[in-house]
This record gives sequence, C-alpha cells and structure tokens, in this order.
Amino acid sequence: MGKKAAFFDIDGTLARFNGKELIVPESTSFALKEFRDKGNLAFICSGRPIRFIKEQFEEQSFDGYIAGNGTHIAFKGQPIYHRLIEADTIRYLIKAFDELDISCCFSGVNEGYGYNMDRHRIEEFNAQFREQNYINEQWKAEDIKVNTLDIFYSKEDNIKACQEYFRDKLVFNTHGPHMSADVSFVEWGKSHAIECLVKYLNIKIEDTLAFGDGYNDVEMLKTVNLGIAMGNGVEALKQVSDYVTTDMLEDGIYNAMKEYSLI
Repeated sequence: MGKKAAFFDIDGTLARFNGKELIVPESTSFALKEFRDKGNLAFICSGRPIRFIKEQFEEQSFDGYIAGNGTHIAFKGQPIYHRLIEADTIRYLIKAFDELDISCCFSGVNEGYGYNMDRHRIEEFNAQFREQNYINEQWKAEDIKVNTLDIFYSKEDNIKACQEYFRDKLVFNTHGPHMSADVSFVEWGKSHAIECLVKYLNIKIEDTLAFGDGYNDVEMLKTVNLGIAMGNGVEALKQVSDYVTTDMLEDGIYNAMKEYSLI
C-alpha cells in the first residue's frame, strides 16, 4: 500500500477562527501527527491567502499547502505553482461588483487590496494578520499581483444576484452570517490543484483523501478517492461525500480517521 496524501480545508474543518485566534481541536492535532508518523502526507487546502496560512500554521505541522482556492501550491516550503488573476479580469470583476453592490478584497502573497471595503471590514481583515497590516486601499489593477479574492455584501439578495451573474465563471463559498464569501474560478480550483500536486509527487489518486465543509470543497471531495464532509458542512458537500463525520468541534477529523483505520 502506497503512502496516502490527505487534504484539509481550514475554516470549519481544521480549525475555527474566533476573531482573535485560530482554534484547532486537540484531537485534530493528535490525528494529524499520527497520520504523518505513519509516513503519510498532510496538506492544507484552503481558500485562505498564503500569508494567513504561513502565519497561523507551523510549517512542520504539514507537508505543504494549497492556498487561495488552488491558486498557490507549496511543498516542503517551496512553491511549485502560482496562478495570477490578470488585470483585465480584475477590472471586469470590479465593474460587475459595482453593479451588484459588492465590495471585495483581492489577495496576493503578502498583501491584500481592498475595493469599497468599509472601515470595519478592513480592521477585521487586518486583525487576522500579525505585524504589518494586510489591506492596501490605494492601488491600480495593472500594478498588483493577486491570485484570489473575497467578497462582502450587506444583503442576502446581493449574494444571490452575484451567484446568478457569475454562475458559469465563479464559485462563492459563503461564510454564513458574516456576509462574506471566498471566491474561486470554475476553470481552476482546489480540485485542479490537488491533481497538479499528486502528479508532481507521483502519488496515485487512489491514495488521496480530503476533508471539507464548504461549497468550494465540493469538487475537491469529488476528485480524491475518499471525500469526507464535516458534520457542520453544507448540505451540497455532504451529498457528494463518501462519508459524513461529526462536527469539527466534536472530533470530526479524528473520528473519520479512526473509522477508516488511518490512525
């Protein structure tokens, strides 16, 4: 049996951000260590920007990560893939967001670029990062290098209109009452990044598994051999999963790994 590669979403799967710090259940940390001690590989696979992952997770805890909904891949601290959003696409998105009453933040490696974000949103975003602030408020599309984005809205009707407007182009992973969503492009998301990484590592797709809870995890769970939805996950994800485990805070990752004799 070959070594396995497991992919973990962050928010609602690996951890919960309480506004001040990232909370990872002890059982999750234990399961990850035991899984890797057996010679398997563990990767973060998140919509979060690169800097957030680097600041919040110790590199030795994982073998690598997929950030920005598949747009940046790193293994053993070294980047192996990076995908940028073209300036024309940024301008197209901004024009559409103006019509849809949507504000947003484009994210790069170390900095984010806010568009029509209110002060509360900016401060909330910056609070997630140590040392220097993350958000730049003055910028031009042709001058920035970004690979992913988040959107913010004030009414549910706004996000519904946004989903309809971009139905063939974008996937919106909504964050419930926070009235925000991280965004991925239909032509390249977490699933494509996983395929790219396992090819790079020469690992068979039959030896892959993934854990997720959101809409941007649907294709990821369909791509790997064993797709596990968290008990707190969205219904659309549970419907495509091979197994639904308990909630994140109820030892969901640990219980699923025990169920499949991975630890």
